[in-house]
Amino acid sequence: MTGQDMKALPASVRVVLYLLLAKACFAVIEFTTPYLATSSPLPFFAGILSFALPSLLVPLLLYFTFRRMPAAGYWGTVAFVPLSLLVNVALLVTPYVVSTPLVNPENDPYAFARILETAGRVFTSFLSLLLIFAVLRRPVRQWVTQREEVMLAQRYPSRRTPSLTEQGAWVVPIVVGILTPPLISLLVATLVGGNPLGDSLLDVLLEQMKGRAFLQTIFSLLPFAVLAGICHHNAGRVPSVTLWSVMTGGVLGILALMIPAYWFAWETLYNKIPGDEKTAGAMVFFFTPLYCLATMFGGMLLGWIFARILRRGVDDIVDDL
Repeated sequence: MTGQDMKALPASVRVVLYLLLAKACFAVIEFTTPYLATSSPLPFFAGILSFALPSLLVPLLLYFTFRRMPAAGYWGTVAFVPLSLLVNVALLVTPYVVSTPLVNPENDPYAFARILETAGRVFTSFLSLLLIFAVLRRPVRQWVTQREEVMLAQRYPSRRTPSLTEQGAWVVPIVVGILTPPLISLLVATLVGGNPLGDSLLDVLLEQMKGRAFLQTIFSLLPFAVLAGICHHNAGRVPSVTLWSVMTGGVLGILALMIPAYWFAWETLYNKIPGDEKTAGAMVFFFTPLYCLATMFGGMLLGWIFARILRRGVDDIVDDL
């Protein structure tokens, strides 16, 4: 779209797009200003990219996606903004809920930088609230639906136009895939390691900032991303009940293997076998997402059978066979 096309958009849609640009621009300010405010680098400078890069690149990607593929941009925004808000709130609250309060020295060289960092997180949370309020408004949903109907009618004249709910079926696997690894780590640290919840949450956040756990989370998205792609491709091609049943079955199939496997891998950190966590954990984290592809397809098959039972009954399935 050109600038003229931007002006032709409804005001409610332009607000969403401008807020996405604002989040991307402010991400640069938020993550660079604290480092300019001190003469020495802040801790976790390299690992902070695991938060800074998504905060910058994802809003820009959503901005262009919203204009080219409205439904994908809409649901991507609906999924990303609450996750962004959750992370910012966790970063703000966690230092105050740990069992041993984090005490900075009186002459803290990073004092001003920490104030800027906190202010940036507060303002980012405020932007996220504005964005989620703006994108969920009815005029935005109506515009997205109308644009998708026109685009699909031009590209696939014989294809049924999927509803906005069907087009969002791919969002659930992505959200579950992002949350599953850190949540398993948090539960193991709390239930197996015996750490207080606040301390465990701080450890999980620090591991994400260091980058190792972040890369593991990205790799763990593999089966969820495949499932999301399948759901996005089949939106409008299969009935809504079938689409959501297959998606739910696929997610459950992935989790049926990933949860116990990752639980075992994180649990090895708390045993007394020297070096065990380096061998078993590394193998589990590498092979589990690959094996989850098989359990995903098994869950999708069960979901499809369940959908056929709901739609037509067992006798019709037998007749089809």
